[in-house]
Amino acid sequence: MCTSTAMNEEEPPSKRRRMTILMLPDDVVLNCLARVSRLYYPTLSLVSKKFRSLLSSKEVYQTRTLLGRTESCLYVFLRHASPSNSNPQRWFTLSRRPNSSKRILVPISSPNFPSARWSKVAAVGPNIYSIGGLEHNMSSKASSNVMAMDCRSHTWCEAPSMHVAREFHSVCVFDGKIYVTGANENLDSTNWMGVFDTNTRTWEYLQIPGKELCRASQLESVWYEGTLYVRSEKKNVTYKLHKGRWRKVDYAMNYGWGRSSSYCVIENVFYHNFGTTIYWFDSQKRSWQILKGLESLCKSLCNKSAKYLVDYGGKIAVLWQDYVSVKFPRETSIWCAEIAIEKRENGEIWGMLERVDIVFTTDKPSSLVHALATTV
Repeated sequence: MCTSTAMNEEEPPSKRRRMTILMLPDDVVLNCLARVSRLYYPTLSLVSKKFRSLLSSKEVYQTRTLLGRTESCLYVFLRHASPSNSNPQRWFTLSRRPNSSKRILVPISSPNFPSARWSKVAAVGPNIYSIGGLEHNMSSKASSNVMAMDCRSHTWCEAPSMHVAREFHSVCVFDGKIYVTGANENLDSTNWMGVFDTNTRTWEYLQIPGKELCRASQLESVWYEGTLYVRSEKKNVTYKLHKGRWRKVDYAMNYGWGRSSSYCVIENVFYHNFGTTIYWFDSQKRSWQILKGLESLCKSLCNKSAKYLVDYGGKIAVLWQDYVSVKFPRETSIWCAEIAIEKRENGEIWGMLERVDIVFTTDKPSSLVHALATTV
């Protein structure tokens, strides 16, 4: 007589029950998924409805935090120029192509997507904030609205509005707070700068001395060297907040920043792009230095437009667009380069190009509008 063990051993492999990850309890599956890089999440979400639900849940991100598996995730906002396009603007996130090491920009579905034009965006933790801009209506009035996208579920919701409408303003982030500067000529020293605390979800306003800054326009702002820097393109001047007062910065800082097409601050080092070259500001010598080691990247950037520098988890992500043909429709490619930063003992900073990918291609003329990274 055959024993049950012997019968099982003789049973054809096709009839044996196979254990899959979908048969495991949800908490075990969550623990497994939380250990996988978020670059793979768009592909994994195609496996089943269960995976799709778990990957968009707050529980998987809470588990990632507990396991110390949070990472920087790159988001890009593209606008298609074709008037016939039914979806002229959309958010994308950087992901890995299935069965490949190459990366691509994957469009995300984001309910309640804000419709304001020329809004400014800022990333704090797992959220992207869209602030102000012009409302999409016949009047094209400046907007005071603030919307927030939870990058874990890719859903938008309303955040507390600003007390004043703003257009052509600037934003920067420090310590969980979003600093919003400038807007239009109707502001005064009491409301020219608004500060949104993302933890308490409240607004406060920092009064600025004098009226010179209130009249400044075409603003850019950044948090650097422990304080806020604001530059007016129109006035060709940069101010920094020092001991409660605004002071003009030295010529070198203002000149280099004014020539930049894009900039970012990583570990208190200011980087900017001009032409085909990336520079960093030497705060000891008070001068701009070339980020060495990127000769091959400089050739790729030649004659390319819309370059963006992004703090991508301590590395520099460089994004730019390239038109493949001069005929219409103009096929557009979006490129992404990843640069590791090496600080050397002699005080120099070098860049090490780790990879360059074409991450998006479309047969419609498109443009990069925003590029930033969140931590999830």
